[in-house]
Amino acid sequence: MLRTFHLIDAAALSTVALLVAACSDSNAPTAPTGQFRSEMITCQVAVRAGTLTCAASQPQPAPQAHGAPGMSFNLIVGGQGALVRLASTGTSYNSVSQVLSSSVTVENLIAQSMNTADGTTPDAGGIKVFFHSGPTATGGSGTVTVANSDGTGTFTGANQEYFLYSDGAVLPSGESTSSRQWQFSVPTTVTTFAFQVFVTTRLPVEASAIVALGLSRTPSALTILPGATGTTTVNLTRTNFTDPVTLSLGGASAGITGSFAPAAPTGTSSTLTLSVDGAVEPGVYFLTVDGTGTAGHRSTPLTLTVGQAGVGNVTVDFSSCPVTDRAVWLAAQNGAGAWTRIPGASDVYTFTIGNGGGGLAYVELGAADAASVTVQYMTPAEFTAGGTLVFCPPASGKTINGSVAGADATDISTISLGGRSATVLTFTSSNFQLTHVPSGAQDLVAYRHSFVGGAESAIIRRGQDVADNGSLETLDFGSEGFPPATATITVGGLAGTEDVSQGMFYQVNANCATASLYGGATVPTGDVTFTASGIPTLHQQVTDFHGLFVAASTTTASRFITQYFHTLGDRTVTLGATLPSPTITSLAGPYKRLQAAYTLPVDYQGSTGLQYSDGGNKSVSISATFGYLGGAAATLALPDFSGLTAWDNNWAPASASTGDWTVSGVSTFPGSACSENATFKTATVNGTF
Repeated sequence: MLRTFHLIDAAALSTVALLVAACSDSNAPTAPTGQFRSEMITCQVAVRAGTLTCAASQPQPAPQAHGAPGMSFNLIVGGQGALVRLASTGTSYNSVSQVLSSSVTVENLIAQSMNTADGTTPDAGGIKVFFHSGPTATGGSGTVTVANSDGTGTFTGANQEYFLYSDGAVLPSGESTSSRQWQFSVPTTVTTFAFQVFVTTRLPVEASAIVALGLSRTPSALTILPGATGTTTVNLTRTNFTDPVTLSLGGASAGITGSFAPAAPTGTSSTLTLSVDGAVEPGVYFLTVDGTGTAGHRSTPLTLTVGQAGVGNVTVDFSSCPVTDRAVWLAAQNGAGAWTRIPGASDVYTFTIGNGGGGLAYVELGAADAASVTVQYMTPAEFTAGGTLVFCPPASGKTINGSVAGADATDISTISLGGRSATVLTFTSSNFQLTHVPSGAQDLVAYRHSFVGGAESAIIRRGQDVADNGSLETLDFGSEGFPPATATITVGGLAGTEDVSQGMFYQVNANCATASLYGGATVPTGDVTFTASGIPTLHQQVTDFHGLFVAASTTTASRFITQYFHTLGDRTVTLGATLPSPTITSLAGPYKRLQAAYTLPVDYQGSTGLQYSDGGNKSVSISATFGYLGGAAATLALPDFSGLTAWDNNWAPASASTGDWTVSGVSTFPGSACSENATFKTATVNGTF
């Protein structure tokens, strides 16, 4: 038989569209317990910017100083790198031919060879990466299609397109296929699109459980001063494999050494400490972390930057970020003074911001000449709140496994613990894994949602403190679950032409950790009321709060509101005002310098932003806090950096380019989501230039 790996591609979509499509296949197979992984990664492909912004699993606070959202489109990982890894390079969009292209490889993380029935003879079927759902436009309008598939077949449904790999060749464990160019026909009116892929191939031994090992590191890049040390966590993603993995450091130059603790882990992580001798020259060093065990040999890259330090009252730190999310150029503005380029030291930048506030600007580069320019304006108190502004805080916490029962093939279950969540699509697997769960006792919340109108169910377990790499007792929505409470919600301020959707979060424990119940439930056009579901009072503690989320959008504008309350009952939530269309002008300069002038409604006087991108792979993001602006009038524009050292005019959209712009407004975020009637509002308006 062919073994189908339920690995979901990261180049994907809004959660709701993906899940509805996934559950629409009546012939979806039922995966054998313990042999498949289906951790979902839900992301949006920004066509012109060439970026991938992952959908949040919980409401986000008002924007603070942080790295540009998203991750490089040059890395696509399915199933958390557990069984295979899809990686792409050279992603680009041609607005003339309206084709988006990317060269994609498949890496085999399984202990067995792929595309062979006996371990030696290639199978005629090859390795197929097939489209389970999509591609579907999730931003803008238009139809996206696969332009160059190798054929169609019946996998989880009929007439599914696929790309063929390893045709006539065996893919050994730990190796990657040659690249295959994927092309999509994408109208210029589409700003984002999404799709879901699975992988199917022949294995020599298919009767027993799959053994696999994936290797990664967090962070994937380090910056260390000469004479200092730094650490990164080596993550081992195991599937039915518990043997030791011997770790080693490869590619290290003289004066650079590494030690692992433990050196041969049997668990899911090890700490690598890198030491840099005082005589090592500043620069970039490309290393590898190698792992060898009975599941095979794996290798993952690690970039080390050796640099030098600076002074000032503001420090921003990119050192924990992936290389593609690090600043290659950074400048600061003190008050209304001139912009000054700030040299980095080990990807850490220090500068001075006075009482009048100031600005921070930085550039991140991607593949195929992609670039993003970010400018942020804040008060000195906002710049220095909490000390160093760490752009990519290293992830930490426990890995916890589990499974669900009492869920039908048409159900989706969400399991949340300590603010971390996992999704279970019953038609693929009943198993789940939670990662980076905080230590200590946490409240678990699980919710089963039906796509066909079936009964829904919830589970709450208080004070769960499972050991790292341990397992929860099976969550049985039948015997342990209880029916949710319901209430009628009235939405105030709706316009008749808006599309409306709603979802519910749940905040628990003294740390007000977020649990996801359901999301993206659509409201019939024209309706101003809907039924929301949540946790009955009988199962609540006084520290528990619901978080109701409502979104209303047209093709040119969107409004969002999240409101928190303890008891679920009938209520009215009123959307904020429509954000006014700004006056958009193009300022003089050697690159496209858009300026947006507008007045912020009182609903959105927390922060505001202007984002725009060209028809290729250049994007700009400008934001300012209300404290910095000092009033409702906002004028945001990209400064002229052309006179600063090391600035490259090609980083910004070209002067003659055209593309899309978006202006956003954000309310102040409540001090705590766990307070009665705390409300958070946002709005956007968009257009073209």
